[in-house]
Amino acid sequence: MESQTHVTFVLDSSGSMSKIADDTRGGFNTFLMEQREEEGEATVTLYDFDSTVDLVYRESDIADAEKLDTDNYRPGGKTALHDAMARAINETDDYVAGVEAAKTVDNVIVVVLTDGKENASETPQDVVRERVEEHREEHGWEFLFIGANQDAALTAEQMGMDRDKSLDMAHDGDGAEAAQESVSASVSRAREQGTTGGFSQEDRQRQDRSEDWVVDNTTTPDGSGWREASNGTGCRQRIEFSPASRISERAPAAYRAQIAKSRG
Repeated sequence: MESQTHVTFVLDSSGSMSKIADDTRGGFNTFLMEQREEEGEATVTLYDFDSTVDLVYRESDIADAEKLDTDNYRPGGKTALHDAMARAINETDDYVAGVEAAKTVDNVIVVVLTDGKENASETPQDVVRERVEEHREEHGWEFLFIGANQDAALTAEQMGMDRDKSLDMAHDGDGAEAAQESVSASVSRAREQGTTGGFSQEDRQRQDRSEDWVVDNTTTPDGSGWREASNGTGCRQRIEFSPASRISERAPAAYRAQIAKSRG
């Protein structure tokens, strides 16, 4: 019986992705080229989402999958992340259930890449979380979440994903390309070993812009216990801060050093 890996990409195409659109296209196209060199069968489905969710192509053999260009990837609109997730899971489920008897889909990997938080969906987060957990626990699907301008691990957990399979992406060209390279390496591991293994420390280091981060000292910590920090790429993060507790290990190293110094 033939086996294959299926990858469903859920790719943000909201307006804020315009800044890294070229590198997002290039990174995805590199992913396709690298996967074509791997042994075994693989198929890919691609959705992009802004205020609505669009199917770019479905269940394409990796060798025939269409590359991204300025015609089929044009950022604009809001971020209907939950709608995109729900549709991608439901339709991928239908595909896997309908695969002909002579084949089996050994690995199903759903990759989500976004640079913003949900702000346009009709689908509640609880519905997405339920569907993700069901397919992780009962069907062995893997979900990789890549997020910029947010705490990717927190967002992933809120949607039922494994925080170790989340990656904070720097919102710049290098970050976008490196994220896709990390995804490709993870998918290659799954095709060879049966599991992605999540993201490595090297993957995370490639997204680290610690040397560029500075604390916004004009921003007073609010009741939620967060403070904003920004870097030279124009990104902002809300970093955990409490004088009475330890600083989040997820905070940029330069930020942690400044807060530690201020505490004396």
